[in-house]
Amino acid sequence: MRRSKHIRLALALLLAIPPMSASAVALEPAAIPTFTIQGAGYGHGIGLSQYGSQGFALNGYAYDRIVKHYYQGVSIASVEATGLEVRVNLDKSSASRTSWTVRSVDATLTVRDGAKSVGLPKNTYYTLKNTAAGVVVMKTDGSNVATFTAGNVKADPGVAPSGLKLVEIKDPSGPKLNDSYPNGYPYVRWRGVLDFSRDGTTKLYCYNIVPFEQYLYGVVPRESPASWKPEALKAQAVVARSYAKKKVDPDDDGTRDANLACTTADQVYGGHSRLSSGSVVMHEASSTNAAVDATRYKVVKYGSTIVQTFFFSSSGGSTANIEDVWPSADPQPYYTGVDDPYEAVAGNPNQSWTVVMDGLTMAAKLGAPSSVYVTRVRIERGVSGYPRWTTFYYSNGAQTTLGADSVRIKLGLKSPNFSFLGFPMERVAGSDRYATAVAISKRTFPATSTAVVLASGEQFADALAGSALAGAAKGALLLTPKAALPDVVKAEVSRLKPSRVYVLGGEGAVSAEVVAAVRGAAPSAEVTRVAGADRYETAAKAAQVARALKPTAKAFVVSGEVWADAAAVAPVAYRKGYPVLLVRRTAVPTATAEFLAAAKPADVRMAGGTGVVEASLEASVAAITGGSVARLAGADRYATAAAVARWALGEGFTMTEPYLATGLAYPDALAASQLAGSRGFPLLLMRRDDVPDGTEAILAEHRLAIAKLWLLGGFGAISDAGTAALETAMRQ
Repeated sequence: MRRSKHIRLALALLLAIPPMSASAVALEPAAIPTFTIQGAGYGHGIGLSQYGSQGFALNGYAYDRIVKHYYQGVSIASVEATGLEVRVNLDKSSASRTSWTVRSVDATLTVRDGAKSVGLPKNTYYTLKNTAAGVVVMKTDGSNVATFTAGNVKADPGVAPSGLKLVEIKDPSGPKLNDSYPNGYPYVRWRGVLDFSRDGTTKLYCYNIVPFEQYLYGVVPRESPASWKPEALKAQAVVARSYAKKKVDPDDDGTRDANLACTTADQVYGGHSRLSSGSVVMHEASSTNAAVDATRYKVVKYGSTIVQTFFFSSSGGSTANIEDVWPSADPQPYYTGVDDPYEAVAGNPNQSWTVVMDGLTMAAKLGAPSSVYVTRVRIERGVSGYPRWTTFYYSNGAQTTLGADSVRIKLGLKSPNFSFLGFPMERVAGSDRYATAVAISKRTFPATSTAVVLASGEQFADALAGSALAGAAKGALLLTPKAALPDVVKAEVSRLKPSRVYVLGGEGAVSAEVVAAVRGAAPSAEVTRVAGADRYETAAKAAQVARALKPTAKAFVVSGEVWADAAAVAPVAYRKGYPVLLVRRTAVPTATAEFLAAAKPADVRMAGGTGVVEASLEASVAAITGGSVARLAGADRYATAAAVARWALGEGFTMTEPYLATGLAYPDALAASQLAGSRGFPLLLMRRDDVPDGTEAILAEHRLAIAKLWLLGGFGAISDAGTAALETAMRQ
């Protein structure tokens, strides 16, 4: 598989991750999302797919049709300068070494520079080392044979009786071909001449200078299995020749302008053969040599320009536009993505693949500071469908944007043709509504809380006003049944160690026995019952306490006969301390009117449509307060919650991590006000098994800004089907 300047650019981009805060982050393991990465193919995805080419050949296509399919608008033509030799670095990292030990195969080895030449016996090893005096040729016993002072020294084997010119390198050389030989095989035999270039006074580079077509003998069987169909091998020979020609001699004047690597940094070159346990193991193959010979001197051209024909293993169904994988590359007609229909026929083992990776591991691979994790991933796809830009969002608020191939390299993926499945979601739930409220409280107050507001979990009326009071008091909002305080709630009150407890509603909502249990759980707390003759007066009294703790010029007015609209405004009420006042559908109750007349809020937001609060009440409330009244409403409770969320964005809220609770029961939604409000995220409402239109609309509007969804309540509130529906909504 080929690399280019664009790959080097991609590697540079990997090092250009924006700086992020190194401050320690307390990790909650449950909060770290796990990502499922689904992909297809192997390699960079640009140009010819090798498995696809074999598939085309199996379906009867000739090599020229195969090549022209993968490089649109090209022709296949012969090059003029046929005597060109290539120069290939034989170290897998293109590095220099302290010494190289070599011998000729069945012929005299001539070592020479521009001024000096020595002949060495065939089949005898000699070591070349660089010193301050020059390149020293030594026998294996360490004795000096000759010293060459020029910058380059060539080891040129004679022609053996076999008709071949082969020089063998005893040390590992060439590309890594398996894990047993990470630095290449030892005893590899190379056609042509070895060129040793001095690197300072201590090391030598080793290059193989070899005729162009003979070089391809060593490339084609390393890039495509020699057992493949002849037309696929011919296609491989043409694109390998074109790639090398474009890099080495792009103007076709016969002058070598660049060197090649023996690895995927250019294309894999394995030489002629190797000696293994006394036997010769062929690297070249008769089938691939025949493919090279059958296409001799033929390259790919676009007009009169030789094309640098990138190629790779497999695409999984379609190749990529070059600019979609390497964003810095210039788009070209011949680097346009095409369908790749026959890879599966060829037995592509990477037709599809899946990687599961948690956000902490992913962040570490991307170079993020310790304890920082990826919270979400956003992909911007190019015209070929490949991810052109992928943005990773971190738990510390930073983000990194990388090109597709950079993501492939950094995360160790098989190809840049990938998708991230599993939009980050986290559920906060307990075994019942009371335990869920406790779970929410623990998220909101991991240590202690100055106050607790306790409301009925059996009837919603008194709880509707609790959010503003809890927020003003900087406290938790917990639920209880009328008759007895659940153990889980009692334990939470004890853990929070509040200095004040507010009990909402009369004894018909929360009994004296519950209050006594609260006193036992928080013996040092001041316990105050906030209650009126009815839900409207209770809400007004709660508003009075909240106003005393946190004065404000704004207020909410909602229906006291349905709970959903009050739940929608609850996070804002909690965060801002805006009191929540209750009205009947057709009238403003006396207690509500008295509070509004005394407080005179300048800005009143009336939540809910005219079906729950008639239009005439807007004028009534405006007349009482002397201020403005605006309605936040939608077609139903779900759309109303979305309307409240949109308005809340102007109140300092963000859509980064919205909370979702069932719109069919009040406890989870009302209890959530403390968590959503404290973090500045709005609350949206869900059905059990699907996403309502109003909720889906606001998620779509802010899809790029949303990093995570918080689900409140168990699977009876938001089911697996509901979660899947949210996943679909966030992936559209």
